[in-house]
Amino acid sequence: MTEDDAPYWVKVHHSVTGEVIVAACDKGLLGKKIRISEKFETRVSEDFYMGRTANWEHIAKLIETATIINLLGDDIVNAAIEAGIVPEGASSTIGGVKHVQLIK
Repeated sequence: MTEDDAPYWVKVHHSVTGEVIVAACDKGLLGKKIRISEKFETRVSEDFYMGRTANWEHIAKLIETATIINLLGDDIVNAAIEAGIVPEGASSTIGGVKHVQLIK
């Protein structure tokens, strides 16, 4: 698998308070708008999620160092559940798209 074939975007953020935030989303969601309700929508931000493309194995290694995890997309959330990182039932949906945020 080449980097272009990788199914996810991932970016690591370091806060001034020492938090390490791993933000990852399904590749096809980046830049898309997700309708939350009739009056509200959100955009999957390149600034927040677009660091590099990656496969699940790479993201799982990054998650080991994270203090906060933010995952958006059915595929990546399901991968995290299957890996035992995200407890079953811990995800929510935003406009029909799975989302999870965990604080270690």
